[in-house]
Amino acid sequence: MTAEQIANSNIEVGVIARERELGPVLDNITVPARYVVASGSSFGSKGDEQERIRASLHQVVERNPNIKISAKVSSNHGAILRKDAPAIADAVREVAALDRGGPR
Repeated sequence: MTAEQIANSNIEVGVIARERELGPVLDNITVPARYVVASGSSFGSKGDEQERIRASLHQVVERNPNIKISAKVSSNHGAILRKDAPAIADAVREVAALDRGGPR
């Protein structure tokens, strides 16, 4: 993808990820889910746009006890697997422990 295509894609994902769009979908999750929230800025975002979108996640977490924020990391979503793999692994382990009778 070109830089412009990546920027446009990230902007579109940001729109879809807003609470008013994604909230109803997340409200219907009935299995344990964990978020590793990236806090870095993304290509195409302006100002605090990304942080405002991420802030709405707390509203969803408060409404649905199946969803928890496992960690907030410094990378953006484009680098999270490369830079913050341990946090993702911890989130996976957290959910896997629930299958073995661990705390919800």
